[in-house]
Amino acid sequence: MKASMIIAFLSAVVVMASPAAVSLNRSTREVIVDDAVEIQSCVECPCSGFDGSCQCVSNGCCCPR
Repeated sequence: MKASMIIAFLSAVVVMASPAAVSLNRSTREVIVDDAVEIQSCVECPCSGFDGSCQCVSNGCCCPR
């Protein structure tokens, strides 16, 4: 009985301490491919402030496709 409670406690601790496998804050962009809108994941581009210019990075959201 005690061993099962300890195992249950340890598994609960591991589950609560581990990060989520899927993040809801993913960067995506909509791309039109063959007259259909396709959602693709992308990397956030570094920008200087809210109104500053952004630098294009490999597979970046701000880069034209």
